[in-house]
Amino acid sequence: MENLKSTTTAFTVLQFSLETGRDGQPTQRTKSCGVFSSVEEAFVSARLLAGREWSRQQRLVLEKNGAQPVEMLDTEWGYDIRQGHLVVTRFWVHERQPAIPAQ
Repeated sequence: MENLKSTTTAFTVLQFSLETGRDGQPTQRTKSCGVFSSVEEAFVSARLLAGREWSRQQRLVLEKNGAQPVEMLDTEWGYDIRQGHLVVTRFWVHERQPAIPAQ
């Protein structure tokens, strides 16, 4: 079995959000929310960001009587903010520099 050479790995938290474009059509926006040296730090940050976004979306729902409730879901890659069946925002942890096999 090959040994993996120890390398410095970085993890990025990416935010994907569904927005309405100028033409009124739905569009996806992607934003980098930081680079972290450990996967644990990245997931903690993603959870904090998702919690803030969930709270913001909840306030919007309260302003719109009859709007579908917003929920935050823990996923394998991060956190999803859903309204009904629609994912409106997603915070994903992405490995930027994978380990390199030793030669």
